[in-house]
Amino acid sequence: MNGIIDRCRLFDRWAGSYDNEVRSDAGFPFAGYDRVLDKIVHLAIAKPGMRVLDLGTGTGNLAARFTALGCEVLGIDFSPKMLAVARRKVPDARFVLGDLLGDWEFLRGERFDLIVSAYVLHEFDLPTKTSILGKLACSHFTTQGRIIIGDIAFPTVKGREEAHRRWAAEWDEGEHYWAADEAIIACEKAGLRARYVQVSSCGGVFSI
Repeated sequence: MNGIIDRCRLFDRWAGSYDNEVRSDAGFPFAGYDRVLDKIVHLAIAKPGMRVLDLGTGTGNLAARFTALGCEVLGIDFSPKMLAVARRKVPDARFVLGDLLGDWEFLRGERFDLIVSAYVLHEFDLPTKTSILGKLACSHFTTQGRIIIGDIAFPTVKGREEAHRRWAAEWDEGEHYWAADEAIIACEKAGLRARYVQVSSCGGVFSI
């Protein structure tokens, strides 16, 4: 519990500077940030009126892209200050305080055409990632629902190891960056079909 509280405080402190930092494109881990978000939108093939769940919405950068397309967006985040920024930036979306490791009461009865997320799931190890994705797919989809995830990611485990050596000074040992080859296998074992595309040197997008 203390770890969750500490992470929440970290993101609360980060809320005011987050947008400038991720868009500086200075290198790892946010190189290509906007291109990753644009790729999520492209692969989602969103249409006006679609219901979209944005996991870990942060300051609303991804939510803003989908509301601009006429989608009905629900953004979830565990940081009150991140959500305060998002509500100011994206008044047409609905935002709810919620923890992805909690009881999900905030999603009771909700169904979505699209579930999207950007730069969030690297907070969790691979079994937790696939558990979250499987739970969403089983309980919160409409008939044709899809999940599109953009995050800090690499094509292979070997590629991630090489990146770890390259960016050792910036690498957060408490985070769990994706390797597409192992993630696709884990998704298949969970009954999920996944595809992956690399977008930047350290960012990619999964379609599930």
